[in-house]
Amino acid sequence: MKIGYIAKSNKKGQIVIPKEVRKALGITGESSLNMVLRDMGVYLYPVKEVLTANEKDNAYVQLLEKTQGTWNEDWDKLAKRRRSIELAASKKRKTW
Repeated sequence: MKIGYIAKSNKKGQIVIPKEVRKALGITGESSLNMVLRDMGVYLYPVKEVLTANEKDNAYVQLLEKTQGTWNEDWDKLAKRRRSIELAASKKRKTW
């Protein structure tokens, strides 16, 4: 097992993130960190941007507007095309 940096916690459970790690991840005194518990470990991720609920909704609407044509197909035509592709693949498998 590879050992990276070892930090001891104080009485309050606080630890200091080593300078090399902070520098590599771009963590400053103003940085927010996302803490995720997984199995028996804690993963810290620097948060680059926090979206408010309104900004999040706007981003979702923009994504829907950007991709609106993607799902705007004739479903019957799409199903026929998919069946023909599946039949062709089935015939190809049978010839092996």
